[in-house]
Amino acid sequence: MQDFNVWEQRARELKEAGRPGDALKIYLVMAGGDPSLDAGYLGLRIGECYEKLGDPHSARFWYGRAVEENPTIDRYIAARARLEHLSIDDVLAPGPTVMARRAG
Repeated sequence: MQDFNVWEQRARELKEAGRPGDALKIYLVMAGGDPSLDAGYLGLRIGECYEKLGDPHSARFWYGRAVEENPTIDRYIAARARLEHLSIDDVLAPGPTVMARRAG
């Protein structure tokens, strides 16, 4: 059996050491099989890692999951609201697809 408190401490240390990608791996394993994301806490932590990795769209998704699981926590609400302005218009804009670039 795994001690999730030990995992959480290690993930926090990694994040503070500037290794959010490694912390993210731990948080994702911790979240696996936990539909509530530990009452949203893991959603917040996963979102923070994605944000530090420069992926605000993924961060917004995970912050949203945190709010879904626990809509009364102000930190979750604030994190989600901070990225509310994001749009996927740049992804939807016409342009060459990966397959077209490979063929070219």
